[in-house]
Amino acid sequence: MRTSQNSPPSWRGHLLALALLCLLALALHGSALQGGWRWDDGQNLLYSTQYSPGSVFLDPQVTRFVSSSQIAPWNVFLYQVNSALFGFNPWPYYLHHLISLSCAAWALYLLLCHWLGRWQALLPAALLLLGAPAFQMAQQLMVGHYLDGLAFACLALWAQVHAMRSLQWRWSLLAAGMYLLSCLSKEIYVPWIALLLFVPPPAGSPSALARWRYAVPALLVAVAYAAFRIHVFQGVGGYTRVALDGWQAVGGVLGAIARTLSEGLLGAGTLGLVATGLCLACLGAGLAAQPANRRMPLALGAGVAVVVAVFPLLFVVGPGFEWMGNARILWVPWVAACVLWALPWPRRLAGWHKVALLVFVAAAGQQAWVQRQHDRPIAAMFEAYYGFALAPPPGQMLLQPQAQANGMILQAMSVFQARQAIEPQAAHTPPALAWHYPATAQERSRMVTWDDGCSCMVRLGDMPPAQQEAALAARMRSDLFVLPMKRPLHSLAHAFGGAVDNVSVLGNQLNVEGWTPTLGPGRKLAFVGFEQMPQASSMETVQRPDVAQTFGRQDMQGSGFRATLTFATEQAAQASAKEFCAITFSQLPGQEHQIMMLKLPDSQRCDSALTPRPTRVQHTPGVPAQDPVPPKKGP
Repeated sequence: MRTSQNSPPSWRGHLLALALLCLLALALHGSALQGGWRWDDGQNLLYSTQYSPGSVFLDPQVTRFVSSSQIAPWNVFLYQVNSALFGFNPWPYYLHHLISLSCAAWALYLLLCHWLGRWQALLPAALLLLGAPAFQMAQQLMVGHYLDGLAFACLALWAQVHAMRSLQWRWSLLAAGMYLLSCLSKEIYVPWIALLLFVPPPAGSPSALARWRYAVPALLVAVAYAAFRIHVFQGVGGYTRVALDGWQAVGGVLGAIARTLSEGLLGAGTLGLVATGLCLACLGAGLAAQPANRRMPLALGAGVAVVVAVFPLLFVVGPGFEWMGNARILWVPWVAACVLWALPWPRRLAGWHKVALLVFVAAAGQQAWVQRQHDRPIAAMFEAYYGFALAPPPGQMLLQPQAQANGMILQAMSVFQARQAIEPQAAHTPPALAWHYPATAQERSRMVTWDDGCSCMVRLGDMPPAQQEAALAARMRSDLFVLPMKRPLHSLAHAFGGAVDNVSVLGNQLNVEGWTPTLGPGRKLAFVGFEQMPQASSMETVQRPDVAQTFGRQDMQGSGFRATLTFATEQAAQASAKEFCAITFSQLPGQEHQIMMLKLPDSQRCDSALTPRPTRVQHTPGVPAQDPVPPKKGP
């Protein structure tokens, strides 16, 4: 470890390190510059046009909505900054994204320069760009707040060490400001307050008392953040269920986390297991190489780092967790793994350190390649659907892919609505969406959908007959979902649409009748808000000529439904009748980007689950200004 007598690298050396990291990021992830809109870009872009930056950060309802179950307003703010600078062209968004990735690695380098020489500190920063999390995140604009959050968190620690060494409050205040920005970026950085308190300071720093004194501003930020979070979510936790829901789940969750870390970062094969073991050996060798008086502080710091890296996973990862699609949650653990390899080994083991590092890099590189192959077709599917929505081919209709409910259509229409707001003067042709079973071969030939075989959009008529019917069946099938969500429910639907006309309980069965704003078959209906989950559920279509007459659309004849939910006891059915809310994807023109809340008879219990009203744009073109009046059900 570098001592305080060594002069720190000059800023010229720091800028050289930044240039090298930018070049490495461009070499490894430059293909992102060819990307279009992907994943959650549609909804994030739409949110950026609906809500002002001030409301995103300061209005609890808006903050809760745009951040889902965590406080992360920086995410939408990034889209607002990018759209203000670059309009609707994704290329500069990705350039900004890669710069953020490089700056996150550079901030880690700057932090480690407090303890290490320049080239030693550069090693973990370079490794950070080589891992599977980086390979996934470089291709996803929606995780830019993860990258900026790491830069802010590392700069907070960097400034905190400066405060301890110089005994100057200006550095302490800078650390608190950077820590606040990291918390507003993503909640995975909130536990980093522990690192400010327990990471061993560089040799020659003042006493531990100085560390605690100059950490007071950051501690006040942590307390204020906790109070704000409790206010926003009306409790300590969010409003979604977590993997760790009781002590009985601890064993299974910890086992799932260990597997996720090993396989998600270093691979599932023998090479990955060996590399995982070498990481543990690296920690042991690093402790052994320290002077006796430094081993305990380093061990304490390493323990705190493990807790900081793993703690957020306790609420996400559980048995059966699919980590390939969520490699971003391994971002902070990957940071910790990279820093581990900067620890010096005992002199007699220096050669083995190089060999072990090569094995680690090989395993990480192999898993990064696997991750990229997994993500590539998913990115292509999103680009295809977004591309169709933004530039619909004449005469073609878009069919929802089999693997999705209505999520892909929702995202595609969200990006269409966002472009209307960002480029209001331009002409925008809405895409045609396939809601009905094709009546003729000509109509079938107009439909296009995603084909996993070629990872491309194809005409439905060009697919084998069995695949055609499977694609149509998946789209035209009505699905009923029962989703466990903790109360109070927040921000589940954009507006009211459809209605629940009748709720009755017969024995242990809850019967619900109503209608949804759907065209033809293919209703996707979800019941939420239950304390006790039903044992079984079913739904059938009911003809509603009154709805069709009200909207003047004969394709809404089948918009009615009758759902039956079977509970363990009659008491559970009675209680659930007073608790549930119902949501569905809208299919009405101009509302295809919206999730609708079904109006309940004589109850306002679900009103709080509507999204907050826009604070930037009061009315999006193509969306009805008022919700349609629900028709009364006929006899």
